[in-house]
Amino acid sequence: MNKTGLIFDVDGTLWDSSYRVAESWNNVFLRHDDIKTDCNRDKIMSVMGKTMTDIADIFFPDLDDDKKLTYLKECEDYELEYLKDNPPKPFDGVYDVVKKLSEKYPLFILSNCQSGYIELFMNICGISNYITDIECFGNNHKSKSENIRLLSERNCIDNYYYIGDIQSDYNATIEAGGRFIHAAYGFGTIDAVVPKIDNIYDILSLIEELESARKNNE
Repeated sequence: MNKTGLIFDVDGTLWDSSYRVAESWNNVFLRHDDIKTDCNRDKIMSVMGKTMTDIADIFFPDLDDDKKLTYLKECEDYELEYLKDNPPKPFDGVYDVVKKLSEKYPLFILSNCQSGYIELFMNICGISNYITDIECFGNNHKSKSENIRLLSERNCIDNYYYIGDIQSDYNATIEAGGRFIHAAYGFGTIDAVVPKIDNIYDILSLIEELESARKNNE
């Protein structure tokens, strides 16, 4: 019997932390005279979905590699502490939908974020008990497509859907051989015709429709 899993992106799919992340990074930037930029929500949103090393190149292009990584690590560490004290709000319905879906499907969370970010998100939302496994770039420095494969293989998932909001989420899912659902309320558009949801509640009925159609075609 085929096992189907649902893999969720975080930013733009389950919550929007961009305001809080920008605030935290600005606090770090102010500590260093050689950081000549500032941070705001638009800048954070523009790099959502990129790996942390790519983000370092974008924010600190004039610094040497060692300093980029040092400052990025400082931003990551401070961000987690800042978000604990200033938690972003999950999108409406996340807790209820995750709890309901977990009754039928194994659920996973996968992002290009730093280590500890997904755990923090789950604790803030109160959904840790409903999530089977997680993975992120910060844990192993693997690409999103590699981590999608890794997550599905180690959990013996025969069929899976990745729910994300930006083009790179779609590209990684297709490269990994999975099925993609666009969180159209999120941060980006998708240059392909794909199933979509306009709010998190829509996933409940859409998954049933997609799974029914898939099984009928087997």
